[in-house]
Amino acid sequence: MSKTRQGHKKKSSEESEQKDAGKGYVNKTFTFQSKFKNQKQKELFTKILANRITFIAGAPGTGKTYIALMAALRMLKDERFRVNQVIITKPSIEAAKTMGHLPGTLEEKLSPYMFSFWSNLKKLCGQDSVNYFKANDMVKEVPLNYLRGNTFGHYDDEGNPLGCICVLDEAQNCTIEEMKMFISRMGEGTKLVIMGDMEQSDLKLQKHEKSGLEDAFNRFQNIPGIEFMKFTEDDIVRDPFLIEVMKRYKI
Repeated sequence: MSKTRQGHKKKSSEESEQKDAGKGYVNKTFTFQSKFKNQKQKELFTKILANRITFIAGAPGTGKTYIALMAALRMLKDERFRVNQVIITKPSIEAAKTMGHLPGTLEEKLSPYMFSFWSNLKKLCGQDSVNYFKANDMVKEVPLNYLRGNTFGHYDDEGNPLGCICVLDEAQNCTIEEMKMFISRMGEGTKLVIMGDMEQSDLKLQKHEKSGLEDAFNRFQNIPGIEFMKFTEDDIVRDPFLIEVMKRYKI
């Protein structure tokens, strides 16, 4: 076969692969890191893969977002999970003080809130894969308050369900009503990962009120398909120095 025909065949294959990605076929070309820093991270990874909803609470620096996205990439890559999209979202509440009106497009406005997601994805699989995910709508960022009325998940050309994994971070800033709205978006084959640090809520709650995350930890116990995970300061992997620093907030 001539080099020209070989080149044409390779190009056609690549074009077909890119076209199929938009139809829900699994992109098998990307690779990602799959190393755990402790046993608890490995346990969380397993729980996410095995359950429909996983609630995670705990200290910053424990790898909650990193492991959630690692599990999402695993499901996106492995066709057995029938997942064709990852949705990432957060409540648009700023810590302590507001930055005021942000100029630009919706994507530019979201950038400060979603930075941790894209930063972790870049660490896991590299910038080229992140660009590919964005271009093919395989990883999509959506503001939490824009999700009402939507259903997570899709169907292929034959009517078979194609799920998605939806990752909600900073869930301590969700009200109970917002948490209910988010969970009720679940479609067939969809998995939810909901996480946050209950001690760092920016909601202005009364003493008797609970955030959506704290409420969920109480409300959904003992339901098959729903799991929970808690991390403490001793589970911090970001920097050992941070362990002792964060413990001082307990005093």
